[in-house]
Amino acid sequence: MPVLYEVSSEYASVMDRGATRARSSRAQIAAALGRGSSRVDAMDTGGQPSDTAMCSGATTKRVIDVTLAAAGLVLTAPLMIGLGVLVSLESPGPALFLQRRPGRSRVPFTIVKLRTMDAQGRVTSVGRFLRPMGLDELPQLWNVLKGDMSLIGPRPEVLERVQRYEQEIPGYRDRYQIRPGITGWAQVNGLRGDNKVSIAERLRFDIQYLREWSPALDGRILLRTVSTVLRDTLRSFRE
Repeated sequence: MPVLYEVSSEYASVMDRGATRARSSRAQIAAALGRGSSRVDAMDTGGQPSDTAMCSGATTKRVIDVTLAAAGLVLTAPLMIGLGVLVSLESPGPALFLQRRPGRSRVPFTIVKLRTMDAQGRVTSVGRFLRPMGLDELPQLWNVLKGDMSLIGPRPEVLERVQRYEQEIPGYRDRYQIRPGITGWAQVNGLRGDNKVSIAERLRFDIQYLREWSPALDGRILLRTVSTVLRDTLRSFRE
């Protein structure tokens, strides 16, 4: 009995230390997400938000997506053709860049962009012009029309990074409840681009968008996207 008691006590001590470390990790992640630890506990890595406004408006959102994407493709087709010619003339290779990204329910799809880098991985002169204005994203209107993406939603991350984010950030899988977007709530709140961006902070805005979605919010994001693109373009020209 003394031996059993000692083993049990040691086991309990180990479990207590493990629980303390777990609580500490949740608190650190919660601070990164800008939430209290209780919000992180309620949003487990494999779980879903308890109340998602998107569920009741999925059909409305899809109708708006198809209508605007079809109109956008028709209106911007001459521009995309011209830009594609410039891309091909500056550096050898196809005008379009194709890459696999995780979509709704984490199902991979092929995202389409105008190529902005050369074979050595350097941003081209045309690419430096296209990126701040978001013109390299125009072909993604085709992804929206196909149903891979939405005009507005969480931006799809590079597939190779996703597993690491899912392991490090509780609730990261929640963003797969809806189609990824060309622009999103995080992007118009200063988290545009892939470099020097806090993924945890981006997730915070993505989850807020999931919970509070409405056609009015989508309209607000579209308007703010225009001003955000103009601001980033002016900043890039100054640099």
